[in-house]
Amino acid sequence: MTQQPLLDPPAGRPILDEADDLLARGRAGDVVDLLAPHVGRRPEDVPAWHRMSRARLELGDARGAMHAAWAAWQQDPDGAESLYWISRACTAAGDHAEAIETAATACRQDPGNPRLHNRLGEAQLADGRVGDAVAGLQVAVELAGYDADLHVTYALALFAAGRPLTAREAAGRALTLDPQHAGARSAIGRFERAMKDVVDAPSLALAADEFAERMRVRPAPAPVGSQKARDAFAYVMRVSFVWFFSAFLGVGALDITGLVAVPDGLYLTLLCTAGVFALVARLARPRLP
Repeated sequence: MTQQPLLDPPAGRPILDEADDLLARGRAGDVVDLLAPHVGRRPEDVPAWHRMSRARLELGDARGAMHAAWAAWQQDPDGAESLYWISRACTAAGDHAEAIETAATACRQDPGNPRLHNRLGEAQLADGRVGDAVAGLQVAVELAGYDADLHVTYALALFAAGRPLTAREAAGRALTLDPQHAGARSAIGRFERAMKDVVDAPSLALAADEFAERMRVRPAPAPVGSQKARDAFAYVMRVSFVWFFSAFLGVGALDITGLVAVPDGLYLTLLCTAGVFALVARLARPRLP
């Protein structure tokens, strides 16, 4: 039986809790269906945009994740969490300079957050900047040695730098902190496979280089000019629809409460304008899942 998308959370259950539950069960597509109308009605809901960005990433839609992350940042420019999701989306899209810069900015805004330092290390490894990742993560694990994820990323960086023994030790520390840590177990398995044919220093250097290369994320092919412009135009149309429809609802609320006398013509103008933007956005059909 085909599972139907969940458009509304169960009665009495907060929508973000429902989104978290769906993400935990691997139903990223349902999260998009659930949150799309919600963020349309409440574009100021920053945590909802974050979950939308995560869901888009899990669906392999780096550009959609970027749109959601930037929407969150526009509502909360000082929030390190929005920068975290922008950085992740940039890495997925292969825009490594932006991914590293936004992760570094997030670390400066919240220097005590190991998750942000982990993101910076991941962004550097995805760009092939192994030395920078090792140096930064070494400092981070000294300051936040309680974070298992940080030890795992540090272990990956160490192996890519040609230091398999210390890499194995770092992954072991992650398992000490969390014996069930899937990332640590996966890293150790990857190390063992990479070391299978290592017999001397040159073969170790080759294995480390190949390991580092497999962690790199190559930039996605850029869309042709016409498609890129069409996607950008459609995105502007969708945003315009949200704002005009929100204005229609806001004017209606003011009229109902008696604060402002609203002419009937204004209702019609706002509704028709929002409808035009929605129709144009639909016809443009941006390349999103």
